Amino acid sequence: MFCTLQPRVASLGLAFAAALLAQPVVAAPFSGANQFVGKSVVPDGSSERFFAGAHFQVAPVKAVIQSVVKKKVNEYAAKDPAAAQMVQYMQYVDAKQVKEFADSGQVEQYKAELKKQLAANGQTLTPEQTAQIDAIDSNKLKLLATMVQMYQDPEPTTTFSLEPYAGFIAGPVMVTAQVPIAGFHTSSQTTMVLGNPGLDVKLGQRFGHQGMAFAYTVGGSGWAPLGSEDSSTIVLSNVLATPRYMHDYASWTGYGILAAELAVFDIQVRGEYVEMRPVSSLNDDANPLNDLRLMRYVNGGASVSADLGLLGLSLAVDGLFNVKNAKSYNNTFLVTAGARLFLKKAQLGAAIQAPIAKPGDGDAVPVGGMNLGSPASFNVLLNAQLNL
Repeated sequence: MFCTLQPRVASLGLAFAAALLAQPVVAAPFSGANQFVGKSVVPDGSSERFFAGAHFQVAPVKAVIQSVVKKKVNEYAAKDPAAAQMVQYMQYVDAKQVKEFADSGQVEQYKAELKKQLAANGQTLTPEQTAQIDAIDSNKLKLLATMVQMYQDPEPTTTFSLEPYAGFIAGPVMVTAQVPIAGFHTSSQTTMVLGNPGLDVKLGQRFGHQGMAFAYTVGGSGWAPLGSEDSSTIVLSNVLATPRYMHDYASWTGYGILAAELAVFDIQVRGEYVEMRPVSSLNDDANPLNDLRLMRYVNGGASVSADLGLLGLSLAVDGLFNVKNAKSYNNTFLVTAGARLFLKKAQLGAAIQAPIAKPGDGDAVPVGGMNLGSPASFNVLLNAQLNL
C-alpha cells in the first residue's frame, strides 16, 4: 500500500508546488517595473528579501569579426607604413577574384593583376611595396584571400551574453552583484569569456499604494577591469552594456530615477552618468583614435509598463550623449519592447531591442579599436528571476 500511495503523494506534491508557483503575485507598487536594459526603482522588500536571476542576450553581428580584423590590419599598417596602401587595396579589391587566384595556385598571375589594379587606382608603388608583392607565395596568397574576405564580408557571427546576478533588499536599500559572461558563435566554434564583474547599490522610497504611487531611487554601480580581452566585442551588440565588457576600463555610474504608478501603468524616467577610466597602456599604433582615453557620457531613458496580473508589457527608449571622448555614443537611441510573466516567486521575460538612430560614419569613431557607433540591427533579451 505504501508503494501505491508514494507516487500519488509525489504527484500531489508536484501539483501543489506548480499551483503555488503559478499564483500571481499580490502586487505592491512598482512590483512589475523591472527594466530589461536599464536601472529600475527599488521594489518593495517587505516580503521578498533575496533574489537571484540571469539576463541573456543574443544578436547576429557580422561587425564583430570585421571590427577585430580591421583593428589588427590597421595596427599592422600603422607599424609598417609601406603596407598602408595595401590596406586601402583590401577595401575595394574583388574578394572572389583573389580567392580564385589562391585556389588555383596562380600566384604570378595574381601579382601582375594586383600591380595593375593598384596602378589603375592611381597608387604609385614604392620599392618596398613592390618587394612585398614580389614576396607573395601560395601560402601568403591564401592568407590574403581569407583576410580580404573577412575585411569586406566576414562570416556571420552570433554574439550572446549571460549575466547571472544575485542580491538582497534591506528596507530602502538594494544591493546587486553581477558576473557578465560574453559569448561568440560562428559556424565553426563557440567561445565564452569573462566580462567585468560589478556591484550596484541603490536607495529608494515609495509613496502611495497600488494604482496610485510615486517613487524615487538614487544609486551607483562599479565595474572592475577583470574581463577577458575578447569580451570588448560584445558591446557591438548592445552599447548600453559597455561598462560590463570593456576590459581595458574601470567604470562607475551614478543615476537617479523618478517613477509614477497610475492604474495599471508604471512610468519611469532615468538619468545615468557613466565614466570609464583606462587601466591599460595606450595602444602603440599610430592611430590616435584607437588610444584608450578617459570617456564620459550620459545615458537617459524613459519607459512605460503595464501590469496586467500574470502578464506585464513594457516599452523603453534609451539615448546616449557624449560628455568627453565618447563621440561614438553621441545621439545613439535604442528602443526595447518586451513582456514578462509574473509568477508567485519568479519572473520570466523576453524583449526585442533595436537601434532607431546612431552616429554617422564620420562621427562613430573607434574607441580602443571598437566602433561603438555600429550596434547590431536587433537583440533578443531574456530574463529570469527568482524572489525569496
